[in-house]
Amino acid sequence: MKAKAWLFLVLANLFWAGNLIFGKSVTSDFPPIWASFLRWTIAAVVLIPMAQLVEKPNWLKVWKNNWGIFLFLSLVGVVFYTLLTYTALQHTSSTNGSLINSLTPAVMIVLSLLFLKDKITVWQGAGVVLSFLGVLTVLTKGHLLGVFSTHYNQGDGIMLLAVFLWAIYSIIGKRAQHLPPITFVAFTAFIGVVCMVPLLFIQPVHTEHITAFSITGIIYLGLFPSIGSFLFWNQGVKELGPGKASITMNLMPIFTAILSVMIGQELLVSQIVGGVIVIAGMLLSANLMARAGRDKAKPITKRHTDVA
Repeated sequence: MKAKAWLFLVLANLFWAGNLIFGKSVTSDFPPIWASFLRWTIAAVVLIPMAQLVEKPNWLKVWKNNWGIFLFLSLVGVVFYTLLTYTALQHTSSTNGSLINSLTPAVMIVLSLLFLKDKITVWQGAGVVLSFLGVLTVLTKGHLLGVFSTHYNQGDGIMLLAVFLWAIYSIIGKRAQHLPPITFVAFTAFIGVVCMVPLLFIQPVHTEHITAFSITGIIYLGLFPSIGSFLFWNQGVKELGPGKASITMNLMPIFTAILSVMIGQELLVSQIVGGVIVIAGMLLSANLMARAGRDKAKPITKRHTDVA
């Protein structure tokens, strides 16, 4: 059973890596807002009947008791985070996007320290610093001494903003842990889709540019990262616990790099070095969190990281 749980976690991270690969390809045909809208429309269409079949929620009651948190999390996590991610991928590589995105746990630790007064150990702090150093290595292409004179990629900056939004979403999202997991994602997906409708007119889609590959990509985004990863991750967390599960998140930048090379994208030495440093920092913090086993140190389960 544990072997199956580890397999589920590996597949979840593989699907999230595919989100960045397909997301970059899809945004060459679809504007970011349309890619986000279509992705979550597909997810909502599948998740709503799934939630009804598996969890049988009282939809009206759940909405009345939690509408505020649903609206906030939908705007921050579904609308703005996804929109910023796909906008960033128009300007930066999937590998860079994955490595910057892997900063999320470190940013969450910093924000929790500043605003929730959570305590962290010296080694956790060292892991955070190491993670930031690794991303800085990627952003400066290995020229750390030129950190203030480097011309930074616009997409990298947008992805950093997305990471901060997602960290806020994840921290606030802990207040929704009492909700059935499929129902929770179904609600946030549906509300996010409704909120994105007015934005569709800002970035009109040009149908003559749409290819069969981009349509396949949209279907992938709606099914695998949004639903498949979510189900696999929760099952893995249920079997192994969030501490051990969080360690597998180090696989996402590795999978992204491998998939990028497979489709012909160049992998820079600075990306390899920076990736190793980031993963080392993440492992340092994740192993300590797994050993501690406390609620405060637990990374957020994929109920709150399902739109990666």
